[in-house]
Amino acid sequence: MKNQRSFVPALAGALLVLGVATRPAVAQLKGNVKSVDTTANRLVVTETGTGAEHTIAVPIQATIVTPSGRALMLKDLRQGDGLAVTHVGGVASRILAEQARLVGTVKSADPEAKRLVIRETVPRGDTGTAKDVILTIDDRTTIENPEGKAVKFGDIKAGDGVSIVHAGDLAQRIETTVKPDELTGFVKSVGANLKTVVVTQTGTNTEYTIAIDPETVIETTEGKALNIKELKEGDGVGISHVSAVAKRIRVAVKPQR
Repeated sequence: MKNQRSFVPALAGALLVLGVATRPAVAQLKGNVKSVDTTANRLVVTETGTGAEHTIAVPIQATIVTPSGRALMLKDLRQGDGLAVTHVGGVASRILAEQARLVGTVKSADPEAKRLVIRETVPRGDTGTAKDVILTIDDRTTIENPEGKAVKFGDIKAGDGVSIVHAGDLAQRIETTVKPDELTGFVKSVGANLKTVVVTQTGTNTEYTIAIDPETVIETTEGKALNIKELKEGDGVGISHVSAVAKRIRVAVKPQR
């Protein structure tokens, strides 16, 4: 009986040791999101360094956060986002997400609702389709142009290009490139200082004065570079401009008589 009693705790101890030895270990996976399946609650991660693809289950209790500590949901993760995944046997317990910039074109901007809708640009070589992304802004959202000058949200309009740092659906920093306005017409005159051109708009006969700066590109419809001195009355022009400062002027040169 004594031998039997001593055998029982020994067996229990052996089973405990066996259980610990066979328990799946906590693992770390670093990489980038390849795809997200919100229906099946899983994502595919391309591992940094090896390029190996790993399918990770993301249960509802898993924690997903940005480096600043903002909580995210699985649906907030997008292709290209950087991840550090803590998981056991391919089941995530914690995901640290460094979200990639959203790059696209503004579809609409609503200052009252503080909502921005963009059409995301599909990366070159990607076979996916462009998607609309809805973002919100708050008082801490920074908005500026490529030169670092502050831009008001109310000045953003459809067609403007944007590059956005975000956390989930909150835009944290927006860099916006204004879409040039278009003017089509005929040259009426060139300023004596060679810094302006007056154009009569086709269809309305309205006259517009457009400024020329050192960055203005002037070229023929065949792509030949021109100098502003070469513009003459009657030349047909198509002008892309921002706030009446020309970015590009395409010229259909008036034939010589």
